Amino acid sequence: MSSSRIAPIQWLRALAATLVLLMHASDMIEAGPVPMTGAFVPAVPNLAAFGASGVDLFFVISGFVMAHWLATADHDPMRFLAKRWLRIVPLFACVSVIYMTIMHDPLTLPSAVMSFTVFPVLDGGSYHLPALYPGWTLAFEFAFYAVVAVAMRARRHRVEHLFAMTVAVALAGSVIHPGWAPLRVLLNPLLLEFALGVAVWMAWRRGISARIAAPALVTGVALLAIGIAFGLGVTLPLQVNLAVAGETGFARTWTWGVPWALVVVGVIDATARGPFERMVARIGDASYSTYLTHPCLIAILWKLGQDVPPVSPYPFAAAFIAASTMLGLIVHRWIERPMLARLTRGRPMPASQGAAFA
Repeated sequence: MSSSRIAPIQWLRALAATLVLLMHASDMIEAGPVPMTGAFVPAVPNLAAFGASGVDLFFVISGFVMAHWLATADHDPMRFLAKRWLRIVPLFACVSVIYMTIMHDPLTLPSAVMSFTVFPVLDGGSYHLPALYPGWTLAFEFAFYAVVAVAMRARRHRVEHLFAMTVAVALAGSVIHPGWAPLRVLLNPLLLEFALGVAVWMAWRRGISARIAAPALVTGVALLAIGIAFGLGVTLPLQVNLAVAGETGFARTWTWGVPWALVVVGVIDATARGPFERMVARIGDASYSTYLTHPCLIAILWKLGQDVPPVSPYPFAAAFIAASTMLGLIVHRWIERPMLARLTRGRPMPASQGAAFA
């Protein structure tokens, strides 16, 4: 079974992308370009962070799907990494140029280089966001791909090797803090969320997930609700530079990664095939395009927002999420897929649905 046929994975991708959109909609409502007629939500401690947890769900999904691919495919590690680059970076670079054009930002050398390398190779001790700011997560994706490439060298039990190595790298990142920003991405506690996804795959492959689906789903949802309402005893700053530096430790994984992993366990064996599920799966297919292109809509709103009359926050959030989702679907259908076909000359790519964002 290819990963693209595991329908719940596509549903979860759609959910993760929607959560990220919700977070940015909330940010714009609180201090954004469009005047609002009221507040968006009550003052709930971690509600803003809950939208950001879409990234944590993406990381868990990526761990699951890479484990699935590793167990069912056999490719050269360098070829795998090269094709991962082709799958992810060209669209990221193109959208980065469009975003900077809208914002009229000068194309600095670090931003230009990061649009192709993903890793902040020109950064020293400090970290700078890529011009297209959601791209910070792609560096963590490629850090995990590096571990996958090493695991491919194992002759047997590749997935088990992948799990052990990812956990080891995450643990090392909790105590080692290199001075160079790219190494801080490679050695980072956030990689534990990918390991959670690998563990979910092992439970799914062994039939364990089907037996514990209901309690896992209930527990995961309950932990998410507790994390939103009260937190889980940790402080979760959302600054990207702190995540890259590893200063949040395992707090983010404990608060959002573990609950989302339990949710994945709870839904991974679902088999619904109705029209609604098919529609959600298509949104999941386009989640990478949605993830990259929605900042362009935000940039346009910043340019035009002051000319818009005050609006209610709830219709604004709904309209922003709907417009961003539609833009992602359009870009996926008419730009992303044709670009991939041209880059690969029509040949299927390994793990074409294998990344959390791709």
